[in-house]
Amino acid sequence: MKNKDIVARKADANGNGNLRFVSTKALEEELDGSERKFEDYFFAIYHCSYNEDSGIKERRIQLSLAYPNNVIKVGDYFVLDGEAAFMALSAYYQALINADTLSEEFRNYIEEQHNSLIEKHTKSQSLPVPINLTEGQLSYDSRLDFFTCLALNNGQVIAVDNI
Repeated sequence: MKNKDIVARKADANGNGNLRFVSTKALEEELDGSERKFEDYFFAIYHCSYNEDSGIKERRIQLSLAYPNNVIKVGDYFVLDGEAAFMALSAYYQALINADTLSEEFRNYIEEQHNSLIEKHTKSQSLPVPINLTEGQLSYDSRLDFFTCLALNNGQVIAVDNI
């Protein structure tokens, strides 16, 4: 296919684009037990399909067995909270930080996310009545939310057809 056949659309309310940004917290709130919604949620957090054989999927299963009180059933799936969620995300972030196949810029971003994760978890557990945050809450990045929405509103994100 030649480049002249590619059609690009701006993602704005008046254009043909149908792009939107959904945070990990919002994806988690939308979980209804369906495979599709869980897939979207899982992929947004762990950057792989739940149906793939992956270390993070196995780690989550191990943590669900070790911390049954930190498992929130959602249909045939589950969301982790508290220590189990923290341990799953921390292990995932540490693996990304140490992956030399990823760019230094991305690894630095993940390291910032890991530090934010530690801070959120520590603060939530230090309250007089500790709060168990979920995977979606712990992985939420307000900067990603802000800058993605800004780029969408500025028409800088485009849908490309015919590729």
